[in-house]
Amino acid sequence: MTTANNVSGEHVGERVARTWAFIPRCRISVCNSLVLLRARASGQDKLILRRRGPAYYAGGGSFDAPLRCGKRDYKHGELVPFTITVRVTAAALAGGVAVASQVRATYISRARFNLTPCVTAPASDAAVYQGQLLPGPPPTPAPTADAVRRGSRP
Repeated sequence: MTTANNVSGEHVGERVARTWAFIPRCRISVCNSLVLLRARASGQDKLILRRRGPAYYAGGGSFDAPLRCGKRDYKHGELVPFTITVRVTAAALAGGVAVASQVRATYISRARFNLTPCVTAPASDAAVYQGQLLPGPPPTPAPTADAVRRGSRP
């Protein structure tokens, strides 16, 4: 389920499919933090989600989004801060280690900040996701915190 307020190309109630990759930052089944790779139309977000409770992770970041101002398109027209929370709703054993097999996640951007000379209406968006583990190759080794920080903005 999605909500959108003055966000170009997004509509309330729109159903969307997203592929997210979770990379553990430890070698045990329950990590205190993980890296979330989230594909977007103009790139990819990398952010660290920290464990906030049993089977619950949260983190945030920001990205620049294009914005049309008059007849001009600004590639970095607005700054979009966001928060993502992920709750593991089911787990399974893989190689004797418990791994998430289903998740429920939320994405919230309470405000977008205009970086153009134009006046724009306040904008925000949010979405609720649910999904399951897709079979695939094992995750690559966990990147260092410095590598994640360097790649946190598209």
